[in-house]
Amino acid sequence: MRFAFSTVACPKWDFETIAARAREYGYDGVEIRGFLNETILTASNVFLTDPAKVKSIFAEQGVQIACLASSIAMTGQRKRDQILAEDCKRYIDTAAAIGCGFVRVLDTQVKPGQSRAAVAAALAEWLIPLGDYAADRHVCLLVENALSFRSAKEMWMILEQICHPAIGCCWDVANAAMIGESPAISVPVLNSRIDYVHVKDAKLGPLGASFCKLGEGDIPVQKLLIRLMGIGYRGWVTVEWEKAWLPGLAEPEEILPDAVAKLKQWTRPQVQEKPAKREAHAKPAAGVGVAGKTPAKAASTAAASAPASQ
Repeated sequence: MRFAFSTVACPKWDFETIAARAREYGYDGVEIRGFLNETILTASNVFLTDPAKVKSIFAEQGVQIACLASSIAMTGQRKRDQILAEDCKRYIDTAAAIGCGFVRVLDTQVKPGQSRAAVAAALAEWLIPLGDYAADRHVCLLVENALSFRSAKEMWMILEQICHPAIGCCWDVANAAMIGESPAISVPVLNSRIDYVHVKDAKLGPLGASFCKLGEGDIPVQKLLIRLMGIGYRGWVTVEWEKAWLPGLAEPEEILPDAVAKLKQWTRPQVQEKPAKREAHAKPAAGVGVAGKTPAKAASTAAASAPASQ
């Protein structure tokens, strides 16, 4: 597996700092969720004005840009969804320009009184042309279980209707855990449809989620990784620490190094101890041969039983 962190964890860092810290902490890549609190679509954004510069900043540190994560989600309003589709295409174009293989979008909200199946079908229909656009640019479009479709069963239903080689799933283990679904269900159901993974940890309670370091909360991140290893998953596992939305959270310098260390620890191959050698069989007593016979008796028995020479 390859490990990345989302820049939602470090809203005040510039690209040079992000790339340098990723290398320092031991990450393979970075997911870009914005730049100094601006979305990627801002006209003055360096992504749009000089994508080659962005690509070189990360390449110099040996760090990949794992994904461009948008907050785009189909609304069900025709004109608005046309605008969002164009925004998504700009993300895809930008990803292609900087050599990034993934663009993330969210699922959608099911409003009261709507049929979940009908909304899922509408989402699939909206995404398919975007999948064609992404495929032409060698980019994969990821749909995350973020809003109304958080279960593996429903995500599978959406992907089955899409059935597009350039559209896959960004699986967020925390979003699934918040509706009571464990990796023991999610991973077998989705299996190879999982193209990208988001992880974070939190203590879950009646008042909501309280985010914490990996391994200290109720989100089954380690169990997810074990399940992913079981299906041979080799893709990105990206740490989310929502500092950009929750300024009171701990600083990224405290969270990110610990997170990647945990991920590497949990995915390290287990070395089994070699079984203790069995004790050698006791040697027969001196003068005792096969079947407890003395050499002389064994020889005479063998001679007596040997056929006469012709």
